[in-house]
Amino acid sequence: MDVSSDTEKESLGVSPAVLAKRYLVKPNPWCSKLDLEFDVYCDAANPKLISYKSITKAASEIKSVIAKTPLRKSKCCVQFNMELHYKFELFHQTGSFHERSALYSLKMLDERQRAAGVITASLGNWAQALAYYGKRLGIPVTVVLPVHTMPDITKKCEDFGAQVILRGNDFGEAKRQAFQIISNGKNCSYINGYDHPNVITGAGTIGLEILEQLPGTQVILVPVGGGGLIAGIATAVKQLRPEILIYGIQSDKCGSFYKAMENNRPINTSVNHGLAESLAIPLVGYNAFHSAHHLVDKMVLVNDDSLTRAILHLAEEEKVITEGAGAISVAALLAAPNILPELQNKTVVCVITGGNINHIILTRCLDRAKAIEGRLIKITIKLATEDSKGHAKILRIIASMSCNILQSYRESGWLIEDRFYTTYLILICETRGIQHACSVKRVLNTLFPDLCQFEEEPFNPVEACCCFPKRFP
Repeated sequence: MDVSSDTEKESLGVSPAVLAKRYLVKPNPWCSKLDLEFDVYCDAANPKLISYKSITKAASEIKSVIAKTPLRKSKCCVQFNMELHYKFELFHQTGSFHERSALYSLKMLDERQRAAGVITASLGNWAQALAYYGKRLGIPVTVVLPVHTMPDITKKCEDFGAQVILRGNDFGEAKRQAFQIISNGKNCSYINGYDHPNVITGAGTIGLEILEQLPGTQVILVPVGGGGLIAGIATAVKQLRPEILIYGIQSDKCGSFYKAMENNRPINTSVNHGLAESLAIPLVGYNAFHSAHHLVDKMVLVNDDSLTRAILHLAEEEKVITEGAGAISVAALLAAPNILPELQNKTVVCVITGGNINHIILTRCLDRAKAIEGRLIKITIKLATEDSKGHAKILRIIASMSCNILQSYRESGWLIEDRFYTTYLILICETRGIQHACSVKRVLNTLFPDLCQFEEEPFNPVEACCCFPKRFP
């Protein structure tokens, strides 16, 4: 029989050996190691758009517990040439705006999730707020903080009943540790402190209050870290008043949202330690960016020197102590005539987000700000070791010029160089400002030529433009 006349046998396909050479073996996408940090509520492939309706719901849920925060007119409207108001979010029990989001997020958990508890990574403020309301609602809370977190923050979290774990050098490493704990079998829910939909929704209630308290608002300046706060406020405000400008203010130590706006997507950004530590989020939230990027009118980066001046301004003029992140919107305004001229004669609201600043850091900030503004100067005067009269004469002259001598000490010349008959008199003096400081410098240089050395920085003009604004289409 002719074999060729038989029906051809069905092919079994390409041999496995050939396939192995032709195609790379792809890893299983459900591998736990690859998806260690996957958060179903903050999925890059499926970002969630926050709605105005959800924000009004959050406001209704938390209003019986969280009272409306004050919105006060600044005492320095003439100085800034605008109708300036502050929305103070630092009078909550834990000192920051995060209490709104913490309460709402915990109230939205089902019974099983409440019983199992929650875990989060934080730089401080979010951890305290979640721990506080976790204790009030009887929900177990675990917080993972970077190892350099201030001891007073960890103590407060522990006092609120949270389990505190110190891991990692920055937020990103602390977050990875939190997910590692979950993967190791801890049955709890991770709540992202800047990107969980309920967190963004809770923060948006601030926008509703601003419009209720000051209907004539034209511009709102919002501190930005991971983006949850500005996403919530912008969603609420733009729904009701689309003409209101929303400006995001971020530290140049970690301009993650600024970079995201430039690249039209969240990207990892390097983090350098600075005063706005609680805003140092290397990768902004996917939900936050998706909700906010088309609503933000301008982003501004500010440096730490601007932050110190803002902290000093709020302390002296408004009698309010704030942290660096809390004062960052005011830092942008200090250079407003140069970088934000469009705000002149406008009704502007600065959101002051928190007041949790360590007392040691606060003292350093105030001194640094005074030095920048020429109100604190360091003078080194070279004297002969036996010249006690010269010492007294210099002190009398400085006193006659109405300077306040804060510190006075001697340094022996032979300890730092081969000058065995020389003593250096070092003075830290407080002046009324840069003009007064320059007058002191002129007088001492005239009376004691070539003997006085001044720290140069206070005698250079304060940078009029220490920020980097950019408007986005």
